[in-house]
Amino acid sequence: MKSLKRGLKALLITALAYLIQVCVLRHLPVAGVTGSVIFAALAVLTVSCGKKYAFCSSCLTGMVMECMLSPVPALYAIAYPVIAMLGAQMFADMSDRQLERRRMLNENRRSRLAETGAKERWWSRFFLQYREGNLPAHLRIPLCAAVMDLMLNVVMCVYMYLIGQDIGFLHIARIFASVAYTSALAVVIMVPLRFFLGMYPKRRKVDKGGEYQ
Repeated sequence: MKSLKRGLKALLITALAYLIQVCVLRHLPVAGVTGSVIFAALAVLTVSCGKKYAFCSSCLTGMVMECMLSPVPALYAIAYPVIAMLGAQMFADMSDRQLERRRMLNENRRSRLAETGAKERWWSRFFLQYREGNLPAHLRIPLCAAVMDLMLNVVMCVYMYLIGQDIGFLHIARIFASVAYTSALAVVIMVPLRFFLGMYPKRRKVDKGGEYQ
């Protein structure tokens, strides 16, 4: 029952994200660039619910986008699920087995560094910390949205180049603007959506005797 309820909530989020993308964001461009609330919602589902929900949501979104807006046959129907799975592979919660395996690899690497006397740099420590466990969800969500939006923009630029259109600095600037816009959308919507999905524990009321109800 709980999984069914969460699935219906994910379906509602997917539908609302599509409607907001095509009906609202088209009127809210920044410097001529529109972000993707679809990828922002997919990032929330990926980090909060897992790969299964992200895949189902991306397939539904891809099919609807393919029917309504696709400039190239089968582009969105293939691109959205593939990009969502790549994003989920990088940012979804890891299993206990994966975490244990990564901890063992990192311990071996640290022991080799200690034997050689080499100093561990700050970026290396951050990378190893990421590999040892899951980064905070509120950090992974905008990162996941940014990576997915970047991948789709790169695909579109490659297609434009293959059909003979030159790719210049303006296109690169628009890609980064779109990625920043999408990340900002993810930051705005992630807390309400995670609350809607029931990711935050409810506060218990305390009676006058000091006991939890």
